Amino acid sequence: MPDRAPLCRTGVLLPLFFLIVTTVYLAAAFDIHSQFAGPGEMSPRSVPILMACLMYVALAAVFVGEFRKPTPDGPVRELLRPLLVIVATAGYIALFRLLGYWLSTLAFTCVLFSIFHFQLRKPHIFAICAIGVTTLFYGLFAGIFGVRLPTLTQGFF
Repeated sequence: MPDRAPLCRTGVLLPLFFLIVTTVYLAAAFDIHSQFAGPGEMSPRSVPILMACLMYVALAAVFVGEFRKPTPDGPVRELLRPLLVIVATAGYIALFRLLGYWLSTLAFTCVLFSIFHFQLRKPHIFAICAIGVTTLFYGLFAGIFGVRLPTLTQGFF
């Protein structure tokens, strides 16, 4: 039988963090009072309480799945990708205004694809997907939400 996974790893710590946040959220939901709903009736706090209960069920499923997994290769290897994503995101934030949306988002997408080894052996698919993701998010934010995104020339002036 393989060794069970240790408690201190991202697959357990992140759901544990969500468990704490959900508990605080649930406690805050009980403080919501309505002037119009009577005892036992649907009120503004019903949905947050229901969502917290659903989150508890989902977290229980995640915990069961995590504890059934065998021990990973090592904690350093397990944390490498999340750390690289954090560094890439910090770089993206730093370069966003300077390089504008198109260049910074395309570079960020390429870095993320590389971190997760997405289509590295097929550069043409890699490029098409990176350009597609960048264009899709531009359409979403600029077209649908009406957000003015910075351009390369705005970063220099």
